[in-house]
Amino acid sequence: MTRTTAHEADRADQGLGYAVNGPYYDMVFPEQVRASLADALRRLVSGAGAVAEIGPGTGVFTETLLELLGPDGQIFAIEPTRVMRAALVTRLSRIPAAADTVTVLPEDALEAEVDTPLDAVVMFNMIMHFPPEQRVRLWHKWAGALRPGGVLVMESQHPQTATAVPPAVIPGRTLGRHRYDVLARAEAAGEDLVRWVMTYRTWRGDALLREETAEFDCHVVSDGTLAAELSAAGLEPHPAAPEGIQAWRRVKAP
Repeated sequence: MTRTTAHEADRADQGLGYAVNGPYYDMVFPEQVRASLADALRRLVSGAGAVAEIGPGTGVFTETLLELLGPDGQIFAIEPTRVMRAALVTRLSRIPAAADTVTVLPEDALEAEVDTPLDAVVMFNMIMHFPPEQRVRLWHKWAGALRPGGVLVMESQHPQTATAVPPAVIPGRTLGRHRYDVLARAEAAGEDLVRWVMTYRTWRGDALLREETAEFDCHVVSDGTLAAELSAAGLEPHPAAPEGIQAWRRVKAP
């Protein structure tokens, strides 16, 4: 069995830990979560013209957004991490509709710029990487990029407080003779910080062939904290937000 470890905590800004989990990302993404988030997009973003997707990763939801765009729609896929961007571009290169529709930007969320007002900003699986002072900049930047009535969409965060999360196995998919899963746990690492320890495993039958571990320091962002920060940025709750989804829209001009 092969075992390797990458400590992400002091390298998060460079995205080096994604070199560990990137090859497993699609294989262990829970199907129930994928379906739930895709359904939220269908409810909230269908018919949108211009969308910024911040942190699209391998493009799991970029494909969904492509199906939902209105005529002449555009997607700005903002992905600064090289290994994820490689997977994203590879996926998009196989989708004819993406050729004239998706622009991939390699900057991070605080640096990227779009040149058209947005109908939606989508942020899945990413806000936990921003400390509070950066989140304030993030919200004001992207709230300001929305048209009046435009919507910002993300998922509620887990955990809601800086507390340990016991180990749990997230089953993945099978590819050929191998199946994949991830053993996930978290430990409190500060007043608003948890450290996720993710061990990605490759099996053949009952034999463990390989495991690789990455650690991510993530900021805790409760629903109450989000509400205060997003309200301060000029956004209001979207009445059609499904359970578990944070959907906020720019207050319409009077």
